[in-house]
Amino acid sequence: MNIELELDGKNGVFELMDEQNKAVGELTFILKEEQMIINHTGVNPDLRGQGLAEKLVLEAVDYARKNKLKIIPFCSYVSVYVGKHPEVQDVI
Repeated sequence: MNIELELDGKNGVFELMDEQNKAVGELTFILKEEQMIINHTGVNPDLRGQGLAEKLVLEAVDYARKNKLKIIPFCSYVSVYVGKHPEVQDVI
């Protein structure tokens, strides 16, 4: 599986693509000044429990670091994730 980034102005989405190039997960966000407001993370229910949502979050963290952005986690999954992982606090 790979992750693709789509940007449309200030709106963005990281899509998790399966081997058939079908989207099976997504993390959506809005860019505002130096902030990346993450508002949704979701993975196909049949694929949950495999760490795929975490891969999406880590892709967003990497993007935020590269672009000097601070993440604002409006998504409950991301909010819980960053609370449990001190290694990503530099972008919060």
